Amino acid sequence: MNVDSRSAFEVSTCPFDESPLRLDLQRVVYSRPDGSPLPAEIADVIARLKQPSGDQSIRVICDLRDAANAALRREGWVASVQVPPQEITDGTLALHVVTAKMVEVRVRGNAGPYEDMLRERLNRLKTFDPLNEGVIERLLLLAGDVPGLDVQLALRPAGGAPGEVIGDVTISYRRFNLLANLQNYNSRVLGRETGYVRAEYYGLTGLSDITYVGASSTADFKEQRILQAGHIAGLGADGSTLGARISFAWSRPDLPGLDYRADTLIVGFDYTKPLIRSLNTNVFAAAGFDYIDQLTNLYSGDLKLPLTRDKMRIAYLSLNADTRRVRPDGSPIWAFRGALEARKGFDILGATKPGVEDGRIQSRIDGEADALVLRASLEAMAGLSRTFRLVARGQTQWTDDPLLNYEEFSLGNLTMGRGYDPGANGGDRAIGLSGEAQFDLPFSSRFTSQVFGFYDFVYLDNLDRGATETERTLSSFGAGLRLGLPGQALLEITYAHPKDRALTIDREPPSDRILVSLSLRFSDAVR
Repeated sequence: MNVDSRSAFEVSTCPFDESPLRLDLQRVVYSRPDGSPLPAEIADVIARLKQPSGDQSIRVICDLRDAANAALRREGWVASVQVPPQEITDGTLALHVVTAKMVEVRVRGNAGPYEDMLRERLNRLKTFDPLNEGVIERLLLLAGDVPGLDVQLALRPAGGAPGEVIGDVTISYRRFNLLANLQNYNSRVLGRETGYVRAEYYGLTGLSDITYVGASSTADFKEQRILQAGHIAGLGADGSTLGARISFAWSRPDLPGLDYRADTLIVGFDYTKPLIRSLNTNVFAAAGFDYIDQLTNLYSGDLKLPLTRDKMRIAYLSLNADTRRVRPDGSPIWAFRGALEARKGFDILGATKPGVEDGRIQSRIDGEADALVLRASLEAMAGLSRTFRLVARGQTQWTDDPLLNYEEFSLGNLTMGRGYDPGANGGDRAIGLSGEAQFDLPFSSRFTSQVFGFYDFVYLDNLDRGATETERTLSSFGAGLRLGLPGQALLEITYAHPKDRALTIDREPPSDRILVSLSLRFSDAVR
């Protein structure tokens, strides 16, 4: 999404740069060109300006004009302060503030099934007077959040009354995306190499919606398979969405002499609402519900021996925020991203109770299906130059109750702790820290290339009786290379050296790993 208001008003020069004239300035009066008072929002910005007085070079007229223009620009107002023809005899300087008002919206491009919805939203731009870039950004970003849409706006003078502008909107629409990933992050028992593919279709119902299906499998199609599907629909112009999702997973680890199988069903509903939406700062609130069933069995020929059953019914609330500042060339100066989440299990819809039920026990004897879990994460980035940046990440999980397996914090390549197998250890309580130094290599203007070094640290603690994995600290370090074709492909190769034993019963730390991940994206042509 892009908003370009630079052409809304002509840029004025100062005719008094070389003038020796002076004036006795007593006060400055700001008004609209017709003499009417300024809108309250504009007047508030002007009121905070420092106004010089007394004997001044006539150049002060341009300085006042430029200072007011700069202040309005900082606040996002599309406005221009101008100096009307006048004779200053009593020390009073009159300045006119011309505020932008959109009188026409011209749309170029194809919005597909969203044509009517998008025109209705864009016509709202004509109701704003005065016009503020922050308001425009929010409206266009929310329009651009509609799956498959990309929206850009440029403002230019309409040629009518002062301040009247035309909004030239350029739209592109894609019907679908196909995402694929190949990686070797998994453990040997679950199959090192895993492939994932996800197809997304946009606008199936015309309700700002996305419909997706996905599948994942290990290389032999036996050790682990996952199927998923979902639909997310927009609820209105404020950007709220409601989604439903379902996932099935089957795993059969390669354990010598043991035929162990696990089946998982996850059904979820998610509601999200943007609280703040702008180019540089965003805040989203979300609420939802997870319905989770996990069963494990042992097999001996045709004989099935039931082992565990975890049934969790979890409601959650979350808050996600991000903010950033960038240089004129788009490179980041700094950025922050954070999230808070509260998850609470409920004893409803057949949720697991302690003890043996139908010949099955819980995955952890002391685990509580109705536990309260609090999670938080924070990421900070400092761009020390256009090519070098430092990134720090932190994650934490807190609970006062022993948890079932699904809710535990999981160590490993897919979360925190590169070099450790996913799920090699876990905890009811956890703190994860990661530091990364990144350096962009200027090899090609078409491809991106980056080298990085990292250090990961994870603290784990478990609350169940007799737990052996208590107050554990694990760390790893390494380096890697990222090669990307923006919007199409990303290859990441990482060397990781685990420093600690994954479990206390292990004899030594895991072997060093070379982790490879290739992500691909295919889209239909822009329409």
